[in-house]
Amino acid sequence: MSAGFGFLSRFEFLQDWASAAIAGVNPAVVHNLGKYHALKKASYLSAIEEMEGDYLEFGVFTGSSFCHALRCCRKLRRFNLQLAETTFWGFDSFAGLGPLGEEDAHPFYTDRNFETTLSKVERRVRRCAKGQPFRLIPGLFAESLAGGAAQMGIEKARLVFIDSDTHASAKLALTFCTPLLQQGCFIVLDDYFAWRGREDRGVRCAFREFLTDSGVQCRHVFTYGMGGCVFVVSETADGAS
Repeated sequence: MSAGFGFLSRFEFLQDWASAAIAGVNPAVVHNLGKYHALKKASYLSAIEEMEGDYLEFGVFTGSSFCHALRCCRKLRRFNLQLAETTFWGFDSFAGLGPLGEEDAHPFYTDRNFETTLSKVERRVRRCAKGQPFRLIPGLFAESLAGGAAQMGIEKARLVFIDSDTHASAKLALTFCTPLLQQGCFIVLDDYFAWRGREDRGVRCAFREFLTDSGVQCRHVFTYGMGGCVFVVSETADGAS
């Protein structure tokens, strides 16, 4: 075994080719492929558990992840026919991140990198949905989430995807979702390890505060891409487990 490995290691051109190929791939592509796999895994695991509830995404941007989740839902209906009743909810300002506090200042998470338009995203999602119910809710989270989930008619969540990047937005999203969480609901957190891994910044900080404040308990499932993390709810705020 070791002799064979040593023989192959002398083919430096193969190592250089592999290295050049990997180094040349755009990091966004690497991350998005990992994110798509993560959403498919979470969708599959919730499907085979025969979970009811909706899909909620916070930070829709151009709608790529939202559309991918819709496609996964259609493909997984053979495991759970209830998926046809899942409503897909997308929350975004569709105009960038908006005003940021000092604690959310970051060189990459800026308006110029995340501007889009609601009409463009809605056209894209409608082509993909093929009859699956969905709603896109525009506005900054401080305003669009203020009325609570019950006012919108959302009763349960089976998968929550938070891709809104900042501490303030992630905390608002998690608070909004607290009454919707059930045992087995998956929480997918993008940019979990941003802010140089600090515990007191970004999505990681918001999630830690959410667990402390709500009493919800979660188990880590896996990581993905350039710093995404997936958890599953093991105990809800009312103690259900």
